[in-house]
Amino acid sequence: MSLIYCFAGVLVAPNLWLPSEPFDYGGWHQIGCNQLRCGACKQAVQSSVDGAKGCRHYACACQSRDEYYGSSVIGSEPDWYQGAFQTAWYCAGHPRLELPTLLDGITIPAVGSFEQIVDQTLANPPFIAPGFKSLSFWVQRLYRLLPEARQALLGQAVALRLSNTDARVARAAMDFFAAFPHVVGAEQVAIVAGRDHERLRATPDPTMTETPVSIYDSMLETLEARLMIVQNGVVVDRTALETARRALIAGEAGTGMIFVVASCDPVWFCDYAADIVRAKSDEVDFVLEALKDNKPITSPNPAMPIASLIRALQEIRSIDKPCRNAVLNWLRELPREERAKLGKILRS
Repeated sequence: MSLIYCFAGVLVAPNLWLPSEPFDYGGWHQIGCNQLRCGACKQAVQSSVDGAKGCRHYACACQSRDEYYGSSVIGSEPDWYQGAFQTAWYCAGHPRLELPTLLDGITIPAVGSFEQIVDQTLANPPFIAPGFKSLSFWVQRLYRLLPEARQALLGQAVALRLSNTDARVARAAMDFFAAFPHVVGAEQVAIVAGRDHERLRATPDPTMTETPVSIYDSMLETLEARLMIVQNGVVVDRTALETARRALIAGEAGTGMIFVVASCDPVWFCDYAADIVRAKSDEVDFVLEALKDNKPITSPNPAMPIASLIRALQEIRSIDKPCRNAVLNWLRELPREERAKLGKILRS
């Protein structure tokens, strides 16, 4: 039987989840590895919670470790990961989930669709591990445990819930695709955002009570991860890119989208930077910062000629006095050589 290995073994304190089932493996830092073995003494690493000390105690025959809060990644090489616990312990591999099976009281079939399971569990999970808040945690966990041949059907079932009129269900579906932006079904996020734009804009996100936003706002954030998937320097999901562009021009997108689009679509961003500022003038500093991150001043960027950057700065400067001041402040923060080159052109 083939095994699944954690990217790196993780030790967790009592406030986080150490699964009891061997097939659960750590794809997140909040999940402990339950298949640790020591490469030095060859023993399995044992763990137990010490209530008196408030820690989880890990030990093999030659080494021990107490985790008091949060988690620690392990590794045998020094400084391979910032803050990692250097040890000979390693993930010895997790058996795959065998289907059909019963998982937290839910029957997981070996064949057929996941429609009923997703309806039952997406927004009402039978279990959420400590350290997680998303309603879709359980379905995310199921996706990771399924064989590849079954994962696509689960992704398709979740995608159908993006347009659900129950905001909790729609938000849970979005969280799923934020975690797995590359899976089958993720392409529906942009399609639903465009098709149901007005309804989504009018629907509050039930998970954002302290800082009220709409489901559409949260859906745009979900798209950010989708835009990071590129092939040969081009964004794979063109519908997602067009949706992001429209949202920026309309002043509907958040700060994160500014930097994502500037990174993945620098020519368009430069050409429309002033329009983005006009739509949402309080974001001018972020737009300028995004331009700075992609500027072709001392090291020419063939994707974004310096003439385009100059034109963008001139247009932003001409919007109003606050924008003019923002451009001047932006110039002052540049290294001297870059500031002199751009300043001369802008003054001409």
